[in-house]
This record gives sequence, C-alpha cells and structure tokens, in this order.
Amino acid sequence: MDDFSNWDDHIPVYNIKAISRLTGLPSVTLRAWERRYGLPSPHRGHQGYRLYSEYDLRTLQWLKIQLDNGLSIGRAVEYLSELRNNGRDPAKDGTPTTAPAPISHSDLVKRLYYHLTRFDETGASDVLRRSFALFSFDQVLTEIVQPVMVEIGDAWHRGEIPIAVEHFATQFCTQHLMNIIAISAPAIHPGIIVAACAPGEMHQLGLLMIVALLRWRGWNVKYLGPDLSLSGLESVMLQLKPRLLLFSATRLESAKALEQLPEVLSGLSAPHPKILLGGQAFREFRISNLADAIYLDVSPLSVISVIENLMSHPTGY
Repeated sequence: MDDFSNWDDHIPVYNIKAISRLTGLPSVTLRAWERRYGLPSPHRGHQGYRLYSEYDLRTLQWLKIQLDNGLSIGRAVEYLSELRNNGRDPAKDGTPTTAPAPISHSDLVKRLYYHLTRFDETGASDVLRRSFALFSFDQVLTEIVQPVMVEIGDAWHRGEIPIAVEHFATQFCTQHLMNIIAISAPAIHPGIIVAACAPGEMHQLGLLMIVALLRWRGWNVKYLGPDLSLSGLESVMLQLKPRLLLFSATRLESAKALEQLPEVLSGLSAPHPKILLGGQAFREFRISNLADAIYLDVSPLSVISVIENLMSHPTGY
C-alpha cells in the first residue's frame, strides 16, 4: 500500500478546470476571487496555467460552504482571515464538509456586553470584527452595538454596574464610530447634511450612529460634534448651504437652547435647510417657533429612511 504520510498538500496538482468541477465554482469566479482577494494563490505552470493544491481545494470548498450559508464572499474572506489569525485554519486538517455553527446576533450581543463591562478593549474589538465579518453594516450597528449600549445604560440605572463602565463602553463605541466615519468612501449623492448635538449636549453616540449609517450610504454629512454653540452657525450655513440641519438632544435644557435657532437662521436666503430634531428630549418637548421642524423618534434605520427621502426629493428647499 502506498504511504501518503509525507504528502505535501501544498503541491500544485489541479488545473482550473478540475478545481472548478470539484468545488462547483465557475472558472471566472475563481479568477475574480484571486484578483480581488488573493484567494487562493495558485502556482503558475511553465505556460502560465494555474495549478491548485489540495490545500487550495479545501480553502475553496470552505468558502463555497460560507456562500451557501448566506455570507457574501467579502465577509467569508474576512472570516477566514480571522480564523487563520487565531490559529484555526479550516482548510488545514481534512476537507471541510460542514460550515461552523452560525453565530447569532444575540450571541454577539452577549459577548460584546461581557467584554465591555470588564474593560476588555481587545476582546470587544474582536467581537466587532467578527460581527462585521458575519453581518451587514446596518445589522452590526442596529442589532448588536445599539442593544448592548441600551443594556449597559439600563444596567447602570439599576445599579448593577458602575458609571465608569458606562463611560468606558460609550468611549469605545464612539471611537469605533468615528473611525468608521473617517474611512467611509467619498459622498456619491448630491446635497449636504449638517449634524450636531444641541448646545450643552454631550451625548453624541446616537447621533454618531446616524451619521455613520448615512456616510456609509454615500451621503455628504458634515458632523460638527457635541455641544455646538449657535454662535457663528449662520456663517457655517452660508458656506455649506445644507439641505438638512439635524440636531440631537437628550437633555431638556439643550433642546430649549435651540429655540434661538430661527433667529440664527433668519439671515439666510431661501431655500432654508429643513430642520430635523431627534433624541430623548424631544419625545415630549416641541419648539414652538420651529413649526416646520421634523421630529425623529423612531429607530435608526427609520430615521435614515426619512432623511434619504428628504434628500432624494429636494423640492421645496
């Protein structure tokens, strides 16, 4: 009987036609993955033909399983990279015949909550990386990050965790959202949106999430940060000429400070920006001299829908 104990599974043995038949992946797909993701990286024969190894075959089979289970190829490649970095290469030992047990949103929520409440930045960052590899951008923010922060806030109000934990978690998420905003692609849609926290308002996490979701969709959002003074805002509006002006407030005092907004904007020539107001402070409070303001007290994705509808139909600005 032949002894295959010393067989090197990185030896190139399959041409692209054979690898396509064994994986069920078209040759054009294999070439596209190689160009875009560098996976796999076949050996080139004397005449330039691609030759794949057993290891390449198992890698492609594993990727195919991920696609069959609903992942995009981009997220499957990210997941594979993460597994390899953790010393768990699914293609190293035997042919992968089944996908790993799927990780649910609730699992990731529990893991992120666990690491944040223990001041474990590395663990929390790993959970976020895994989340973005498995789920869409919208899902990660609205179904993982937001529920975790709500639960952390509730736990603090119940006296189960100290305020320092809430501050740590808030800063962690704020930094990651700012990084996401910084690396988002250039705007592809016309029109400018200006977003800021009302005067005296320091809670910016909810608004940052909205800004990140908008920027990720290609909208040109100028984020002016927390505690924006209305002094000098008129000159900013003259320079940017935004279609929408979005303010957030969780404190009643901050919401009331926006009663001066009509006076500040009175010097602007038409068309004036549409005013959008959101946050806990506006659940009951309304600004009497901003009759045309739109109040947003819905889920983040519903807010995005309202904003995109307004930006896509600028009639009346």
